[in-house]
Amino acid sequence: MEAVANLGEALAKIEGVETLESLLGHEGNGSRIYFQALGALVQEPFAFEKRTRRPPQDPVNSLLSLGYTLLHQNLHSLILAVGLHSHFGNLHVPRDNHPALVSDLIEEFRAPVVDSFVMYLVNSSIFTPEDFTPPDNRGGVYLHSGALKKYLKHWQDKLSLETTHPHTGQTVSYYRCFELQVWEYISCLMGERDTYRPMKWKI
Repeated sequence: MEAVANLGEALAKIEGVETLESLLGHEGNGSRIYFQALGALVQEPFAFEKRTRRPPQDPVNSLLSLGYTLLHQNLHSLILAVGLHSHFGNLHVPRDNHPALVSDLIEEFRAPVVDSFVMYLVNSSIFTPEDFTPPDNRGGVYLHSGALKKYLKHWQDKLSLETTHPHTGQTVSYYRCFELQVWEYISCLMGERDTYRPMKWKI
């Protein structure tokens, strides 16, 4: 509960932010608090203390990293399909061939799509510690090939789940929500909307 309270305080401070650099600083702080709270949801035999990546150093981090990679690929493909340049973002800036626009649009989907998915996988005993490799020479932990196939099957099932899109009122798949939010962004670029309306999820 302390982490939840801290996250609320962090969110309250965002309203007074005046620069992009300051906003990204608050994002980093909020992310740290958020992952502390997320760790409290993980049940044995798994544990999650902090977010690690490149490489992920425990099974939960490995599942999160894989989910974020797949989500990134989905959004990147949709952005290119509608003719947008993926490197021209708003909050994130292009660096080292990094697609900044994907980083902008991915944020609203991380928790409701990937994080909830990973909590389901570990807390429903769909995966066990034996599904993961021992740490490699860099400390990285990854799924064995057979477990990876199982992950990808569940990922497709996740994207096929349906929800009510708040701006259209339509009952659509999670994947279709990705598409609709890309078009929401285009509406802002074309001047059809004054502000971008993020996807607000009802859990």
